Amino acid sequence: MNLLIALRAARGWTDRDALRRSIVQYADLDDVAFDRQFSRDKATLEELGIAISSTAWDDPFTGDTGYGYRIDEADYALTRLDFTPAEAAVVSVAQSLLSGTALAADARSALNKLRGLGDAFAAPEAAQDPAADAGAQAEAHVPTTIAGTAFAELLRAVSDRRAVVFEYRPPGREPARRTLEPYALLTRGDRSYVVGRDVHRDDLRTFRLSRITGRVSRAPRRSDGDYRVPDDFSASAALPDPRTPEAAGATAATAHEAVLAVAPGRGVPLREAARDTPPPVPAESPSIPAGWDVVCVGVEDLEAFARRLLDFSPSVVVLGPPALIRAHVEALRRTEASLREAHTDTTTGEASHG
Repeated sequence: MNLLIALRAARGWTDRDALRRSIVQYADLDDVAFDRQFSRDKATLEELGIAISSTAWDDPFTGDTGYGYRIDEADYALTRLDFTPAEAAVVSVAQSLLSGTALAADARSALNKLRGLGDAFAAPEAAQDPAADAGAQAEAHVPTTIAGTAFAELLRAVSDRRAVVFEYRPPGREPARRTLEPYALLTRGDRSYVVGRDVHRDDLRTFRLSRITGRVSRAPRRSDGDYRVPDDFSASAALPDPRTPEAAGATAATAHEAVLAVAPGRGVPLREAARDTPPPVPAESPSIPAGWDVVCVGVEDLEAFARRLLDFSPSVVVLGPPALIRAHVEALRRTEASLREAHTDTTTGEASHG
């Protein structure tokens, strides 16, 4: 970089001797070492796309040939970048997607630099024209349930073709360890997904990011780039549009639909596992507390789900189906009985020692 600075600071052609005197790294080198280092530095700049112009002249006093170097403005300055409002919106959305991830600082820095190009990249609160409004509107649709660490790690994994492992909690079931060769990251509405080959099932699977628990790690004994994305892979086909019959069938794959009332700001895992469409509330359901949200969660095992709901008491009221209500009430009664028994044993033990 010192060579770049010296050539950009010069007002005209600069010969090798002047460069050797002005750059500290060259000062203590002998002629052979200087020639090698100078050649390497020129090659490095040219690999970066920075062209170095050269010229030659005859020295009338010594009869030797002199060589000069410079970097022309046209070879160094970037061409003007023009973004359409739609392109600016895409860049803004990308920056918003990366907020809360390990890439947030770099994305924010890049967007701040692009804002110097004009109003299309203005911050949403400062947007005054249609171009800026387009960016702000696009940002409003950025998924809000992206798990920051999972998103950042999976983004790198997709880019590097890196097999990963993580714990995944399907609706109504306990977390299970998955090994995945990720092909793509996708969003649908306010949710984000990773699609790839499930190694143990040897099949294409889709995983919702908000259901990934803990860290996403490199798969053991695997190297970056040791798998390939099939030529016929289609990201859009891997995640059907929710309006299509195929998606409707996938939504109805679970055996039961649990209808729940959830307290404001509580039950985040239940909210993340909920269906996209609001559920109908059974007529015989318990009353819904004011301000609570009604959600519908696909469940395969009602008994296991009833036990899981104990973790969210008293922030959840079960509205249906009746079998889940009964299982939940029974689970609450068993829990109460166990607590009373434990309290009695503790009280009895204290009395005997007294």
